[in-house]
Amino acid sequence: MTLVGVIVIILVVSWQLFARLGAAQSMVDDLSPAFTVDRVDGARGGIDMVSAATDTGDPMMHPDGAAAEVPKLVDFIAVRTGSSPEAAQRLLAQGFPAINGFLTSLPLPEVSAELPKLVHYLSTVLEQTPAQTDQMLQTDYPKIWQVYQNLPKLTAGWDAIPGTEHLTRFDGTPVRTMPQLRTYLSQEVVAPVERQQTDFRPLGIRGGVGFLAPLLLALGSAVIAFGTTMMIKTRRGVSTGPLRFAWAFVSVIGVVVIGLVLALNLFPRLIGGQALLDDTRPVFALDRIQGDHAGVEFISIFVDALGPAVLPDGGVTQEYPALLNHVAQHVGIPLQDVRDLVHLDFPHAARLLDGVPFSASTADATKLIYVLASTSHVTPEQVLQDMKAQLPQTYQLITSLKTVTDGWTEVPGTVKLTHFDGTPSRSVPLIRDYFRNDVIPGLERQQANFVIIDTNWPQLIIFAPLLCALGAAVFAYGFLIRSLTRKQLRRQRDPQNPLALAPNPPVPVEVS
Repeated sequence: MTLVGVIVIILVVSWQLFARLGAAQSMVDDLSPAFTVDRVDGARGGIDMVSAATDTGDPMMHPDGAAAEVPKLVDFIAVRTGSSPEAAQRLLAQGFPAINGFLTSLPLPEVSAELPKLVHYLSTVLEQTPAQTDQMLQTDYPKIWQVYQNLPKLTAGWDAIPGTEHLTRFDGTPVRTMPQLRTYLSQEVVAPVERQQTDFRPLGIRGGVGFLAPLLLALGSAVIAFGTTMMIKTRRGVSTGPLRFAWAFVSVIGVVVIGLVLALNLFPRLIGGQALLDDTRPVFALDRIQGDHAGVEFISIFVDALGPAVLPDGGVTQEYPALLNHVAQHVGIPLQDVRDLVHLDFPHAARLLDGVPFSASTADATKLIYVLASTSHVTPEQVLQDMKAQLPQTYQLITSLKTVTDGWTEVPGTVKLTHFDGTPSRSVPLIRDYFRNDVIPGLERQQANFVIIDTNWPQLIIFAPLLCALGAAVFAYGFLIRSLTRKQLRRQRDPQNPLALAPNPPVPVEVS
């Protein structure tokens, strides 16, 4: 029996069970908040909004995107209103100024290129150094300054996100662009969490998994102690006292071990744990964890670059007119003259600013669709379908922009999403913070623990059968002790062989 205990302790040490199961418990404790039903559902809602924002941004980035379709859009309007292209262009500019400004400002890198020149222009007309202008914007016009700081980073990194040089999908396909990052996060970060949430959550209940190593060690030590004690006590024979029932104690230990395995539901829990490891193994690769961090930082730049222009309350919508008015008063010319000068020298930036808030551009686009439906005697849905066929980039832009502006403050699917500390996370900036401050740091903290758990033998599915086999062996050994004890007691009670006790027969003595 002592040998069984020694084998158990050797397995605990050689399999590094304390390190592995301790790492597993740490990972379960740290990442459990991310695997609640509400947060898994909310993460999907957040990634869907990232997808909509990406579908908005991509047609804005390239010369062959929505910018190239503006002349075609004018022709599209002309055909459906029965007017000339010139009249259609006037209708777009005068009747729908926000969406007209938005579309004609593109591609967005042209806006980024003009922003430093615009700031230099402000320094000149306000008679101050560039550093003073930068400080003025940061203090008095913080949302404009935020756009000025982040938009060039957004356009420069859209097709080559910094820090993702080694990031790949599970099949090895590179993930460098924002559309590729969106797909990767959706299908290979959030999707495994969705698949494995039912396997992960049971690992954190009924004591977790960290107790298994101490349990096995205690069991092995108890078996060694008991076996040694029995060896000492019975070296001169089996006692007829209570010690003769020691076998029952051994069998009870075996039953308790098996009972714990079943009561703690270890078979399905550890099978699920191994399935979790197998499915999320690529997620925890170091290059991917580092790429995830870089990707979420770029999403943060995206939010900071365009977020201040999304809604009418505050942000660029209010600061831009105030800045123009400040320049007009300083120079001593009418406000409209300043606006005209900005349009003349910085046309892309000025037109984009004419299109803010983006919610106004969305409203204009919706009205335009209804007007075209009315003039061409079809449904708005039919107009959208025709636009999708003839102007795919424009269609993608305006439909995705509506999703973004409508859901900016209350993202669909995130009603119950909260940060790990319980604070609500409904808006796009707050969801950005949830991934940036809670989810990705959790993956970073647990990457090393995942490697410890996953790269050592045996797999988690071994532990429940091992405990059951050990319990069964101890139980059977108890009955073996019972049988041996009874046989020994019978031998001790039986009288000694009478032939062995008879005196030697007399030897005749020769008489002389």
